[in-house]
This record gives sequence, structure tokens and C-alpha cells, in this order.
Amino acid sequence: MVTLAMTTGAGSLQGATSMDIGTGAGNGTVAFSGLAVSAAGTGKQLTASVVSGLTSALSSSFDVAKATVSGSITASDKTYDGTTAATILTRTLSGVLGADDVSLSGGTASFASKTVGTGKTVTATGLSLSGADAANYQLSSTTTTATATISVRPMVVSAAGVNRTYDGTATATVTLTDNRVAGDNLSTTYGSASFADKNIGTAKTVSVSGIAISGTDAANYTPTPRPAPRRTSPRAR
Repeated sequence: MVTLAMTTGAGSLQGATSMDIGTGAGNGTVAFSGLAVSAAGTGKQLTASVVSGLTSALSSSFDVAKATVSGSITASDKTYDGTTAATILTRTLSGVLGADDVSLSGGTASFASKTVGTGKTVTATGLSLSGADAANYQLSSTTTTATATISVRPMVVSAAGVNRTYDGTATATVTLTDNRVAGDNLSTTYGSASFADKNIGTAKTVSVSGIAISGTDAANYTPTPRPAPRRTSPRAR
């Protein structure tokens, strides 16, 4: 009877590790198949122990390479925020053996640019492996890509009416403010503004039309007007 065992290095030998070769003449060779080592590593050795009358043997040193797995991600869509920051939604591994406990973990992700668009490339870097069996695996790459969408940002444009003296018309003047992302290159304009009528009064509603935005970052926004009521002053006599 010949029995194999892992005697140097981490892990254990798996499979049919014993074989009866008999005691007849010429029975000095035995071949095992279907064996596996439970852990990757270097400098491993096997010992073949035998029954009385035969000589035990020690294998030469050998290495068991880590299995290679490939990682993939999906990324979350987002509303334009002026940055390239992206969020990893899911992480998946391919090439894991059997029921081994190993998962794709970590990493940071970013869009190729900050601008609005569909199917934009998202690159994740710094991915790693975790789990009880992670030491037996290596990633083919710690970087991978996915696609996601950056949607336009609703930009609330508020109009503040400017008080004026009665002049016989309903024409009004307003100043515009908005909730743009700090640092973006934008300008806001309006086509016309008017009071509900020409008469004097307080807290009179001003209607504004033709609000538009322009500038390098304008395509990342859609304007949403928010007219504000203001008042006129009576004409001095």
C-alpha cells in the first residue's frame, strides 16, 4: 500500500491518495491521477509512505500557482453633479472553482468626463479579492470598465422683480439666480418680464418668459423657471 500526503507547504492533498500495488515482482511503480492541492503556494513536497519492506519517497519541491479570475462591475447612473465620480453598483467574478469562497471587492470608479451623456465609460481601479479562499486566486486585472449614464441636472432659475415707479406700462425688470454647480461656466438670460397690469400695487406678480442658459457647461442643465412676486411703488406727484 502506497499513501501520498502533503508534508511540506500549506494545504492538503485531495483525491484518492492511497493505492495497493501488491508485493509481486515488478510492482515498484505506481501512478496516481486526479489529485489536487487545496492551497496555492511555493516549495511544496509530497511524501509517499509505504508498507513494511518497501522504501518511502519524498517528492521534489514544486509550486502550485494561483488560479486566475476575471472581475467585472456595473455602475450606477447619476444626475450631473460637475464631477467624474461614479458609484460601483455590482461586482462579479468569473473563473472561481467550485464553491470556493472568493469575491470581488473594493475599488473606486470614475466617468471618463463630467459631462452629460448615455453609455459613458466608467473605469474601476484598485479592485481586490476577499473571502476565505482568496489567497488561492489572483485577478487578471485590478482594473475593469462598465458604462452608465449622466443625466441633465434640472436648474431652478428664480426671478426677483425689481421695484419701480409707475410709468403707464406693465413692463418689468428682474434679476435671475439659479442653483448651478459651483464653478460651472453658465449665463442665464430672459426674453421678457411683465406685471399682470400697469397699475401700482404691492407684491404684484411678475411673469418672466424666454429664460435660457448658455456657456460651456449649459448642455448639462435644463432650466426650470420659478417666477417670484415683487411690488411696484406709486408714482410721485
